[in-house]
Amino acid sequence: MSRISIRRAAAVAAIAGTAALAVPALSHAEPTGSLGSLGSADGGSSTGSLGGSLGGSSTGSLGGSLGGSSDAPAGGFTCESLSTEATPAGWGIPFDDEQGQEASYSASGVFDRNGSLELAVDGPSDRAAWYHSAGSVKLADVIGKEIGFAEKAATSTASFQMRLLGTTGGKFENGFTTLVWVAEPGTTSTSDGGMHDMIQNGRWWSTQNIDGAKDRVPTTLAAISAANPNATVEHYGVSVGTGSVATSTLVDAVTFNGCTTDFATNGPAAPATGSGSGTGSGAGSLGSLSGSTSS
Repeated sequence: MSRISIRRAAAVAAIAGTAALAVPALSHAEPTGSLGSLGSADGGSSTGSLGGSLGGSSTGSLGGSLGGSSDAPAGGFTCESLSTEATPAGWGIPFDDEQGQEASYSASGVFDRNGSLELAVDGPSDRAAWYHSAGSVKLADVIGKEIGFAEKAATSTASFQMRLLGTTGGKFENGFTTLVWVAEPGTTSTSDGGMHDMIQNGRWWSTQNIDGAKDRVPTTLAAISAANPNATVEHYGVSVGTGSVATSTLVDAVTFNGCTTDFATNGPAAPATGSGSGTGSGAGSLGSLSGSTSS
């Protein structure tokens, strides 16, 4: 081998070594801490950090940039591809006013056989939810990326939620509100497992009377973002209640900002035998307004 060839080989090896060191460091970066109770009218500082271990597998922005994917997570967001009962990987309830409403991990799956997240309520006054930090990404940056989740229940009852700051027109100085999406009745069959996909193109309603989304009337994320250019997503998640009768639903494959999280009791997913009903459209408008909300 010539001296020039040796130098080139050494340079390639050095670059590869640097990449190998960089990937673990980035993949275990902590997500932005939680905001605690976001409903403070005075826009006070956040309290606490998101519960749960951060040791889960990450497919953060480095993987997206190396792959050249347009669905790579927006900056400030940490992607966790696996959340288990032993290692929630940043998923949980970081808000003081929602303690006792935790979801649970189930051995039953939606489309795979490694488990899922169970949201169960005992009656109209009960509620169950599970959140992850969104890293204060701008709403305008995430609405062009896929949002969705898989659900298995006799009737779809789970909602997808995004907790925002920086909106205008509402009662809170810090611009807090929660955007809620619920499947319109009959749009997706979930009895054998169904996908609520591309719901960023669906219709959402706001728990607060913010500009672009007044009086809990469902509208598009594009319209809400246009009316609130400084809005940021602080947390996202799934929930059931308040107002739902006693029910239980299984949720998996929660997708937000270029990241899909697999919920499992333990370990990686195993393919399921048979087929499920996953052809429903997730772009349906909001059905009953009695779905889950965060006030």
